[in-house]
Amino acid sequence: MSSHLGEISGVIDNIIKLLTSSGADKQVSFDVRLCLEEALINAIKHGNKNNKELPIIVNYCMLKDKFWVSVQDSGEGFDHKKIPDPTGKENLLKTSGRGVYLIKYLMDEVLFNKKGNKITMTKYLKAPKFKGRRETPCR
Repeated sequence: MSSHLGEISGVIDNIIKLLTSSGADKQVSFDVRLCLEEALINAIKHGNKNNKELPIIVNYCMLKDKFWVSVQDSGEGFDHKKIPDPTGKENLLKTSGRGVYLIKYLMDEVLFNKKGNKITMTKYLKAPKFKGRRETPCR
């Protein structure tokens, strides 16, 4: 997709249709919708700096018990470990800076590539059978 905020709803709607047609419950769909919206907005605003010429790559994969989605922008990336804690007293009244926090809270697994311009989010559709990090079979 292009780095245009107007394209976000169409991309998300297509993904949510897949989830709901596959039997995902309303809470899973809500979590994925919110997290995907946050990731796409971040990719457009922060990664691609609102440059409509730069693409954003969205990949997703659904298995019987898991859903993966990745968002990759064309930007320089960032260090997700250096994002200020939005629950810290000094950040509570800020009007931004909660997107990655929400994503980490609502999704079951969140991975960033080394460059910091790609986020991969996993949501379990059923209770996970394992703990820990596993490589995703979907690319």
